Amino acid sequence: VAHTDSGAFAAPVVAVAAGAWLPPLIGGLVPLPPLSVTQQQVFHFAPRLAATQPWPIVICQHEADNFYALPGGRDGELPGAIKLGSDDRDKPTTATTRDFDVDPAARDAAIEFVIRRLPGLASTPVNEVTCLYTSTANKDFILDRHGPFVIASACSGHGAKFALLLGEIIVALSAGAPPPDDRFTLAAHLA
Repeated sequence: VAHTDSGAFAAPVVAVAAGAWLPPLIGGLVPLPPLSVTQQQVFHFAPRLAATQPWPIVICQHEADNFYALPGGRDGELPGAIKLGSDDRDKPTTATTRDFDVDPAARDAAIEFVIRRLPGLASTPVNEVTCLYTSTANKDFILDRHGPFVIASACSGHGAKFALLLGEIIVALSAGAPPPDDRFTLAAHLA
């Protein structure tokens, strides 16, 4: 039941896609697998020259480098800024205990990577933020329905890349369709 200024209404299904807040929000009502929450570091760098074409999306996993780079979007602070992050520089946390502090060592590693691998970017970040990743043990999504609850945990930081598809799956689960693949079910994650 939802209570609003204009009255209360009951919904037959509730979709819960709350990321790091999923366990404290729904954990007492739905059996969840263990989820880890980490605070990630993200940096935005400006191109040295006005781009005549969009920057490519980069994934670099070579020797000590494990970085991704993609268009910065709204967070970039400057038009054309490139978002740079690393999936291996994380700090365990929770949704309520995260500190929002950017790790100076992560900043230094990002700057060194830009200097070494992306010389078309200025080496001083124009913006830096932290974000939360919520992950299952195997990094797979949770896309399932348990009673009136649709559980959608688009884990490991890659959920945003599948937003349109995830929306379709969540709607289908809400309408009674089965999960898209057994590997995404709560049962598979709890096994």
